[in-house]
Amino acid sequence: MIQKQLLSTAFLLIALVHSPSAWSQHNAGNNGKVLLIASNPSISKQTGWPIGVWAAEVIHPYWEFINAGYSVDIASPDGGEVKIDAFSDPEDASKYAAWDYLSLGFLKDPTKAALLKNTLKLSAVDPNDYKAILVCGGQGPMYTFIDNTELHKFFVDFYQTGKPTGVICHGTCILLKTKLPNGKYLVEGKNWTGFANTEENYADAYVGQKIQPFRIQDEAEKMPNSKFVVAPMFQSFAVKDGNLITGQQQNSGSEAAKLIIDQLEEDKTRYPTYVLVHGAWADESAWGFIRNQLAVNANVIVVNLPAHGADNTYGVGVGLNDYVKTVTKEINNVKGKVILVGHSMAGVVISQVAENMPAKIDKLIYVSAYLPKNGENVSGITNKFLNNKPIEVFEFNNDYSLVSIKKDAIANVVCADCPDYMKDALVKYHRAEPTKGLNDSVVLTSKFTGIPKYYIATKNDYAVPFALQQQMIRDNGTVKKVFELPTSHLPFVVMPQEFLNILSQIK
Repeated sequence: MIQKQLLSTAFLLIALVHSPSAWSQHNAGNNGKVLLIASNPSISKQTGWPIGVWAAEVIHPYWEFINAGYSVDIASPDGGEVKIDAFSDPEDASKYAAWDYLSLGFLKDPTKAALLKNTLKLSAVDPNDYKAILVCGGQGPMYTFIDNTELHKFFVDFYQTGKPTGVICHGTCILLKTKLPNGKYLVEGKNWTGFANTEENYADAYVGQKIQPFRIQDEAEKMPNSKFVVAPMFQSFAVKDGNLITGQQQNSGSEAAKLIIDQLEEDKTRYPTYVLVHGAWADESAWGFIRNQLAVNANVIVVNLPAHGADNTYGVGVGLNDYVKTVTKEINNVKGKVILVGHSMAGVVISQVAENMPAKIDKLIYVSAYLPKNGENVSGITNKFLNNKPIEVFEFNNDYSLVSIKKDAIANVVCADCPDYMKDALVKYHRAEPTKGLNDSVVLTSKFTGIPKYYIATKNDYAVPFALQQQMIRDNGTVKKVFELPTSHLPFVVMPQEFLNILSQIK
């Protein structure tokens, strides 16, 4: 059993590492990034009105993607500020969109409204950073998109990757001209939709004049081998044909976004899957500084172990087998193999998982983690390394089944190079750790030996000392490559970009 005098600071880990400026919606961004493309401001030659993007065609898809766990960027051909069409403003005197409380809330929130004032310039966007795109409509696209060859090429190039490629309402005017490299129209052989003649009739009658310079449906029906389909006037309607998703008008933004999200779920097989497992005294939020960026070109699953973080399981009696079951369940939900990453104590967890299901593990990545041999456990490895030297920073419950860390010792041992606000969070969210998991031993055979292993070592680590990390790597003898970072125990917090760069090198 772990005894107070034999415990080491080697068990220390973070409890909560969310930045104060972290995403406001829980888990937003975990699944990757989606790009919305909006029109820059223009002036209608038909009406003389200032025109731009329709509010609901940006805001409603934005909301769907955020709720589905994606982060969203907004771009425009020229970058900078985009303006919404007056009739789409819920507070416009016309009251045309007064029902649109979702757009009203977005526009009233200064942080959200700022997204429309600082759009990315399309030419500066790396399409590889996005898992899907959606071109938005409004009155502006009929002037700003129709002949924009840069936008047409961006759209076609993205479409050819096979990733979900969407466009709605008057944004679909680009499909009247976009062509594939073979010279054929992108929509040849496709079912698609866009703003309908019935809706143009209604809009013209509403304002008492012709609004648009041409009608999408009229032009679409002239195109060869292309089927333009519409639903009843202003009904929410979207069409998916392969990876092309089109929406009819402003009420179809959510429907088009949902079709894209469905396609993204099917698309998960095109990306590697990382399963990230936190260590002792931690929870899934330990990965908060890197998981969204990692998800740009990967599937990312962050595991919350029983009796940690927000999990309500009482910690007494919770051990290695419980952790292994939790991780195993997550992996079994994934098609194909996973890259299994463990931090600190979780090195023992991922080792046992890999032994139990080697066919599902592509590779193992240990992050300043315990790398055990058969029959070893966290407590035993630590005590051997320290020659049973007593450490006085731990506090137990009466029967030694739970252990906490003295508050004045947490921050400096775990993350001396962290900013003060994070050190405060380590103390604030500290939760007692089950001792059983630290004493449970792994059972490893040649099945574990044969799985590719990589190690990210931390040179200024006071929790799992660098010397101990080196010793475990030597004793294991099968680690393919070791990477080193000059950080404390939390390299993914202190040097997140460097950490991600290392992950990208592990092939």
